Amino acid sequence: MTRTTLTTTANETVIDRYMRIFDRTVYQPEALKELESIFTPDATVDLGGDMEPVTGMPEIMAAYGQLTKALVDSKHFWTVTELDDGRLECHWVQAGRATDGRLAGQSGIEQVTVNADGRITHLSNRMVPIASWS
Repeated sequence: MTRTTLTTTANETVIDRYMRIFDRTVYQPEALKELESIFTPDATVDLGGDMEPVTGMPEIMAAYGQLTKALVDSKHFWTVTELDDGRLECHWVQAGRATDGRLAGQSGIEQVTVNADGRITHLSNRMVPIASWS
């Protein structure tokens, strides 16, 4: 297994780009369009929780557009692991501020399948309790 914690452009994964794009989209809505460069046109995204899985670029863009529209601030921290079968696994935490001023935190584990071109074909997320320092 390969673990990346502090990524650089030399060892950046598609998940690193995905997380950075998501956080930027809160400030720069036009950055959402960059997701098209990291997902295949027929990719499937299952973010879990109350959201139904979506397939295809129009549905993926709509889902992420809805998520980011509710935020005025977002910051993710994450660690990516390459699994033995080639999938990427990302443990992440997010702190955010909603448009109504509420602060929130959440965390999850995403597993991503990537094609030979390095684009996401399948992303699934499972929410997990936020870990504490103790």
